[in-house]
Amino acid sequence: MSADPENEYFSDGITEEIINALTTVKGLKVIARTSSFAFKHKNMDVRSIGDQLGVGTILEGSVRKAKNRVRITAQLISTHDGTHFWSKNFDREMEDIFALQDEISLLIADQIRENMGHLEIPSFQNAIPTQDIEAYDLFLKGMYHIKRKDFDDVKKAMNFFKHAIAVDPNYAEAYSFLGEAYIQAAAVGLLTTQEAHELARKAVEVAVSLDEKNAQGYKVLAYINLFYDWDWESASDAYTKALTHGLPEQNEFITYYYIFIKEDFEQAIEVAKRMTERDPLHVNSHWQLGLAYYFTRRFEESITAFDSALEIDSSYAEAIRFRGICWAYLGKYNEALVDVNNALELTSGQGLAKLDLLVVKILMGKKEEVLTVIRKTKFIDSADPAYLFSLLNMPEEAMYWLDKAYEERSVTLVTLKNYWVWDNLRSYDRFQEIYAQMNFPPSMKNKNTLEPIKIAQSTPISNPVLGENEIETYLKRLDDLTSGDKIYTDPSLSLRQVAEKMELHPNKLSWLLNEHIGKNFNEYINAFRLKTFKEKALDSNNSHLTLLGLAFESGFNSKTVFNAFFKKSEGMTPRAWVKSHKK
Repeated sequence: MSADPENEYFSDGITEEIINALTTVKGLKVIARTSSFAFKHKNMDVRSIGDQLGVGTILEGSVRKAKNRVRITAQLISTHDGTHFWSKNFDREMEDIFALQDEISLLIADQIRENMGHLEIPSFQNAIPTQDIEAYDLFLKGMYHIKRKDFDDVKKAMNFFKHAIAVDPNYAEAYSFLGEAYIQAAAVGLLTTQEAHELARKAVEVAVSLDEKNAQGYKVLAYINLFYDWDWESASDAYTKALTHGLPEQNEFITYYYIFIKEDFEQAIEVAKRMTERDPLHVNSHWQLGLAYYFTRRFEESITAFDSALEIDSSYAEAIRFRGICWAYLGKYNEALVDVNNALELTSGQGLAKLDLLVVKILMGKKEEVLTVIRKTKFIDSADPAYLFSLLNMPEEAMYWLDKAYEERSVTLVTLKNYWVWDNLRSYDRFQEIYAQMNFPPSMKNKNTLEPIKIAQSTPISNPVLGENEIETYLKRLDDLTSGDKIYTDPSLSLRQVAEKMELHPNKLSWLLNEHIGKNFNEYINAFRLKTFKEKALDSNNSHLTLLGLAFESGFNSKTVFNAFFKKSEGMTPRAWVKSHKK
């Protein structure tokens, strides 16, 4: 909801930090950044948003920054009926921004638990990434641009991360995202493959030396190990470390690893599906699923996934060009040509759509036409002509270029193990030599039943199970506080406050309420408030007071919450209930 475009990068950064923190709450479904941000600056009904994302609660807010001060507003809204059941404003100095992010995340998680049911909530006391607010501000600007991933944005992202490092040379996260920016620079043609990966390696090695728990640094290192070093074991180890330190398991790295190295196509598809559930409005999530289907030759399902991507962004050239290739493999050449030519137009003839057009024509049988184009083309990546000559069943020419691609350490060589385009070359001695030098793990006979890669998981919070005697003791203590001390009349009462009075961990109190009383915290407390309200409403001594005033005296702090809870409990409005019970 923030209205200042100059500070959008800052608002986006704060929002993403809160999303990342809430994602660590086990059992809580949190929609990822891209799908959440799809609704920025749009005046849409929360019920419609809830339907599109498949969620029951929306977190909405704004960030305003002026000099060294920041004001953050946040509110939780039910997507079922639009009820605002929590809101809060925060005014702080910029120096307190990291503690504020943790505080907001904890309050939000608490409110969801109090209203929805038991959750195990961690402390959210994350390490402070930098002591320099200027460096943090520059980092957020870099993050804003790196998410966009086009040519100019990659350049800007690299510059902002470098500037942040210049201000704070010990800023591990800035180094790790600079590493990612270098790899993206190779993808858009700013750097050569070798230059980009070596620069990225240096950056992330600094990142993990400064912070041995830097998940982003290990993730980038895993990409370098996989696509550039061809070191499969190191890639797996780096990825495992990234997961252990907080990287979501549903990410694109593991789909590539399952497909190209483990050959476990079904696992790759399942991971890609989970990515679309966590980030349903992110075009790349559906594109990734389409790729997983493509590499298993399930072209119809691949097209369906690419269609889903294009429903989100009809001009997404990557999905259009891959859909065109799928059409060609299905023998539907007219549809294939339409898609690939559309992708060429969208990219102004840049990128891989030119290569795709040649692939389509090869599949159509237009060999001479393709050869004429190949002879006139200067290829940046030697794997591209190797790919074309292999499809043309011209193995000598294909092996010439594949040899060069090996020397150049083309990222495409990761596909040698199972991509069908190389099948024409597999019997050739030089292909087998290259394959052996890349040291792929042995192929498996049944590629759909491989054991998934073993990933070390972070230590889970232990289940807050109380013994029978403890349950009885704490239930008695809780009853004393509610029935005796009437703590429910405090409108600001929280589960953490009650847990503190009971000398019990909040996670254990939440478990006790939900498992042994059968109510979440707010249902439990509001039941006492409702009973008190009824007594007050029928007392003639209170006839001069409004029903809302009596509700506030009973501990309710919101007219909306009071009316909604009353109607849910009694099946009628408070006024109708009072009228029906007064003689």
